[in-house]
Amino acid sequence: MSSGIQRKRLACVECTRRKVKCDKILPCRNCTRKGSRCTRPRERDSPNPSVSQSEGRSEQELQARPSVDASRTIEILQSRVSQLEAALSEPRESLLRPRTSALDTEIHDASFSPAESITVERLSIPLQSSGHIESATSPNEVEDAATILEFLAWGRRKDPTYQDEIVRRNNLDHSPGDVPDENEWDDMHIPGPPAAALCQALLPPRQKVYQLAKYHCECLLWYHGAFHAATFLQELDEFYDKGDGKLDGRGINLQWISFLFAVLTGSMACAPRSTAQAWGFRDTERDTLSKRWLKASITCLHQADYMANHSIYSVEAIASLTISAHMLGHSNGFSVLLASAVRIAQGLGLHQLGDDENSQSIDPVKREIGRRVWCQLCIQDWFSIPFTESYLIHRSCFTTERPSNCDDDMNDLSEDHPTVTGLSRLKYKIAALMPDLQDDITSCNTLYTRYEEVLKYDRRLRTLATQHLPYYLQNVPLDPSWPCYVTWARRSLAISSSHKVIMIHRKFLSLSFVNPMFEFTRKTCVAASRTIIKEQKEATRNGGPMLWIHQAFSVTASVSYQKESLL
Repeated sequence: MSSGIQRKRLACVECTRRKVKCDKILPCRNCTRKGSRCTRPRERDSPNPSVSQSEGRSEQELQARPSVDASRTIEILQSRVSQLEAALSEPRESLLRPRTSALDTEIHDASFSPAESITVERLSIPLQSSGHIESATSPNEVEDAATILEFLAWGRRKDPTYQDEIVRRNNLDHSPGDVPDENEWDDMHIPGPPAAALCQALLPPRQKVYQLAKYHCECLLWYHGAFHAATFLQELDEFYDKGDGKLDGRGINLQWISFLFAVLTGSMACAPRSTAQAWGFRDTERDTLSKRWLKASITCLHQADYMANHSIYSVEAIASLTISAHMLGHSNGFSVLLASAVRIAQGLGLHQLGDDENSQSIDPVKREIGRRVWCQLCIQDWFSIPFTESYLIHRSCFTTERPSNCDDDMNDLSEDHPTVTGLSRLKYKIAALMPDLQDDITSCNTLYTRYEEVLKYDRRLRTLATQHLPYYLQNVPLDPSWPCYVTWARRSLAISSSHKVIMIHRKFLSLSFVNPMFEFTRKTCVAASRTIIKEQKEATRNGGPMLWIHQAFSVTASVSYQKESLL
């Protein structure tokens, strides 16, 4: 064996100097705890001449350079993903190990369960900056790792610079795309009968269609509130009574058929396994049909030329797909559909449904449907700001009010009475914070003032999510007369609100683990992560629907929590 072949040194310079064991992660745990600069041996220090000098650069140094090469940034993120995957493979009990009493106090204060009352004291930020602050003044994707990893979990890329690099490496002429389906059919561009025939073959018997439709109205509509249940069920009756359930019959509106498949997809994708089996769907058939129905919904939109022939049905279909598209691996396609739905809604005048005379002349039910759909579009657009760094709907450019707090009977009730629109009305207020936060942070010129804005919106979110809750969403005994979804709505609100806390602090999350100036962000995000994980575990036990946020937001929670565990 040649004596010239030597093993590559992975221990950092500081651990080697101090003669302590190094975990060989850059930066290593020892240096992170001591606040020391962590570097790998440079070429001149290494016995192996193949060791590149670039390995001596620390991650902090890479973050501090705005001109850092995109490929090096991707390598850092890939390394971080590997570390997180390794950490997540540890026993589940490690996630729940006890922390110090001081941290437990912070966790209690930052949790968003309805049972808890939160008081947040305004932080006093020191004016003197540490060496880490300079690295944060230059925007860098590594600082936003939690958001990037959540986007990757949905099959999307957050920043075009990453996509450009991936395309260059893999010789692609397009993005990676949505999750592919086996034996996937693509008839959206084939005219006439083929698509209708395939969609007809996918439609289950009338009895099962009604089971799925009623489940969506009773157990899922409270989450997105994107249509009026009574109107939809009436149209479903007409589809079977007048059209005999035939998709190729006269007067059939393919955009309404798309809406129907969107409702069916949501029910099949979100219903618990036991419920689907009670309907007569085996696991394999359920998985196949949920994906095919989503494809059928999109196919019908294209067959109807929905981008040219604007209809409320296409907007309702896209808004209703919110509950299933992410779960089925279609986040890429849905983001484009959502943008088209916004433009179609504006073309239909759904953004001008205020209290003026023109709005009052519209049929009350149709006006309410328009407000419900527009509310859902606003929520989805504004909640996507952490990923896109932009938004389509500006609050000064529409007059449409929130939907009324009512059910099918259209009787406007008090805020403390549960209705299918109640959660959407509250989520609208929370979502409206995001564009304001984006604008205010963009207008700031220093790290200090940006963090001041983060703290301000953190307080505003906590006020909305704790002190201004409707009575039925608070930690009060359940009234037997309340709908079955009240318990699920409470849990959904806790998960969503905690996730939005992390999104508000996302730009300072990585810094908070190395800079004591941002310790509040670290403790707040770890607390929010624990709330998400706890509520997600409970959601799998109570027999309620499986919402996409249960899975997606757990990714963000795991990133924040594992960072804390590695310290």
